[in-house]
Amino acid sequence: MSNATISAHRRQFLGGGALALAAAVAAPGQALSQAAPAAPSAAEPPRDWFDPKTGHRIVRLSNEPGTQNLYFHQNGYTPQGDKLVLKSAGGIWLCDLKTFKLTLLVKGPDADLLFTTRHSRDVLYSVTAPKMADGSEGLATDRPKTIYAIDVDTKKTRKIAQIPAGAINSINADGTLLLGSVAYGAKPLQPKTEDDRKRFGQAEYAALGPDGKPLSFAKAKGVRMTERFETDVPAEIFTVDLKTGARTVIHKSVRWLGHAQFSPTDPTLVMFCHEGPWHRVDRIWTIRTDGTGLTKIHTRTMNFEIAGHEFFSADGKWIWYDLQTPRGQVFWIAGHEIATGRKLYRRVEQNEWSVHYNVARDGKLFAGDGGDEDMVAHAKDGKWLYAFRPETIRDAATQYYTQDLITVEKMASEKLVDMSAHDYRLEPNLTFTPDQKWIVFTSNMHGANHVYAVEVAKA
Repeated sequence: MSNATISAHRRQFLGGGALALAAAVAAPGQALSQAAPAAPSAAEPPRDWFDPKTGHRIVRLSNEPGTQNLYFHQNGYTPQGDKLVLKSAGGIWLCDLKTFKLTLLVKGPDADLLFTTRHSRDVLYSVTAPKMADGSEGLATDRPKTIYAIDVDTKKTRKIAQIPAGAINSINADGTLLLGSVAYGAKPLQPKTEDDRKRFGQAEYAALGPDGKPLSFAKAKGVRMTERFETDVPAEIFTVDLKTGARTVIHKSVRWLGHAQFSPTDPTLVMFCHEGPWHRVDRIWTIRTDGTGLTKIHTRTMNFEIAGHEFFSADGKWIWYDLQTPRGQVFWIAGHEIATGRKLYRRVEQNEWSVHYNVARDGKLFAGDGGDEDMVAHAKDGKWLYAFRPETIRDAATQYYTQDLITVEKMASEKLVDMSAHDYRLEPNLTFTPDQKWIVFTSNMHGANHVYAVEVAKA
């Protein structure tokens, strides 16, 4: 799902006020019973427990039903690694990663959380104008937006930019440029229903099959993705200079553009995708902020091969992505080394395929959030949150390896969280905490959407 779509769904939520802030959870490392938690009520999911199937400790970070974390490649942590930002109908929340205590940073549902910066202790958010410039309502993605920054310590807020339409997707490593994307006249992918608003960011797609009956979520998503892909509309990726306010278009297309993100370390390097059905696009591209250096990162070599959900490593040296050769059959976490072009493919099994993958700051520990049987892997037992550790393939003659060829390894997996009760219309969007001790994710495993953290090490 594109950033613009995620952002639009957040703004669709209208109902529900903030709940009273509950007490902080037990501090990390506190001894707990290994017994499974009591059956939770719909209003109060368990706060702190050990997964009876995996033995890993899980903590609920959020208090308000409907809370979610950021999209998986967006930065939600302060540079010092002490704070995490979350979003709910009540506003933007700040989570202390030592105590897990929550404080309200920005009140109200109108503040659309964007991300934290890597050069300061600012949290960025946008506020969408209630109407178009001509006075009509229009779609949220087509309305003007004002971008604000708030310091997590002083709570001082300042306006830093305005855009006439589209969405802001990223900020560069030195905090000088915002990155945005816009499509003029694009049809929304998903229906706008009261159920969408209640779920707060949980995706829904609706389409009928040839027999006139409603399709499943995954199949309906494929229909809507194809419709959008086959409808050409003007699209742009642009930067906004935070000193001058200048808006500069760095890439134009009539095809569907998405997933725009800055390198976490190179202030001039941008990655984006040609969105659409993955088996019909060479999806992953990079470009410089001056519009030069357009580079395709992965070229499909077989029919029905797919690659996508790309993200940078924390050191900015690698681009990682989901690769299937072909779709639904052979599964890899694939890497492209930016400096050399070297390719590294790490095999995961069918049940281990995940909606999104991510990597810890040391580049050695990976994770995936699993998927249900209706999704691309059709996994019979795929509803888990996994940790992955790379391993050399047995009997590999590594002394003869050359960087001109793809290096193939495998992933050793460990199950961290039983996601059997999770409805995968909601993307878990997992991220590692900066100290690599926890993986944060959103889940509806107890009914309402909440944000949780699972401890990577067993107690």
